[in-house]
Amino acid sequence: MDRILVTGGTGLLGSEVVRHLLTQHQKVAILSSQTNPKIPSGVDLFPGDLRSGCGLATAANSAQTIIHCASNPRDSGETDIKGTSNLLDAITNPDTHFIYISIAGIDKASYPYYVAKREVEKKIQASGLPYTILRTTQFHPFVLNLIRGILDSNEEVALVPDGMRFQSVDLAEVADQLCRISQSKPAGLLPEFGGPGILPFEDMVRTYLGQTGLHRQWKPYPVTGPRWDLFRSGVNLVPDNRFGKTGWTQFLARVQR
Repeated sequence: MDRILVTGGTGLLGSEVVRHLLTQHQKVAILSSQTNPKIPSGVDLFPGDLRSGCGLATAANSAQTIIHCASNPRDSGETDIKGTSNLLDAITNPDTHFIYISIAGIDKASYPYYVAKREVEKKIQASGLPYTILRTTQFHPFVLNLIRGILDSNEEVALVPDGMRFQSVDLAEVADQLCRISQSKPAGLLPEFGGPGILPFEDMVRTYLGQTGLHRQWKPYPVTGPRWDLFRSGVNLVPDNRFGKTGWTQFLARVQR
C-alpha cells in the first residue's frame, strides 16, 4: 500500500484529513516541525521544516501521494510560498501526486494571503508533477472564530462588519474530498467546492447567538479593512458550486452538543 504524506497534519484541516484516511485504512504519514506532536496511533511521523527545507527530502520521497495542507496566513511568504517551493524541490519521484488545498476566489482578489496562495498554485502547476488543486470556500470554524472574536471585544456594543457574505463549508466534507482525490488520478484544477448556502454575516451572527443562548449587544457597522472588504466583494462565493451538504445551522448544532 502506498503511503500518503500530509503536511500540516496536526492542524485543523490536516488532522481531519488524517482521521479520514485512517478510517479508510490508508498508510499515512505526517510532516511536522513540532517537537513531540500528538499524532494518532499507526501514523508515521517525519520531522521537517518547510521554511528551512530540513527533513523534506526524506519525508517527500517516502510517499506516492502528498496532501499539502500546511499554511500560515501570518507568514505566507515563508511558509506557503517558500515552503512549498522547498517541498516541490525535495521531490525526486516524478510520479508523485501532489494535492493542494486552496481557496475559492484567489484569482480575483488582491488580498495578500490570497495572492500568496495563488503564487503557490502557479508553482505547483509549473513543477511538472502530476497535481490536483481543490479550491474551497471558507470553513465553518473560520466563520465561527470570526464571530467569537468580534463578540468577545471589550466594546459595550459589538460592531459586526456589515455587507459580508459567506458560503461556508464543513471541514469534514473538505477532508473527505481530499481523501477521494488521493485515491483518484491527478486532475489539475478542480471545480471550486462551496458550502450549501450563501448567508449574510449578520444572519450567521444571529443564528450563533440564538443557538448558544448568549446575550450580547451588537449592531451591523461599516467596519473597513482588507479582510472585511474581501468578504464584501463576493469573490469568496461560488453560487453555482454548492456541493457541501452541512449548513451553518447544522454545524452550530453539532458544535453545541
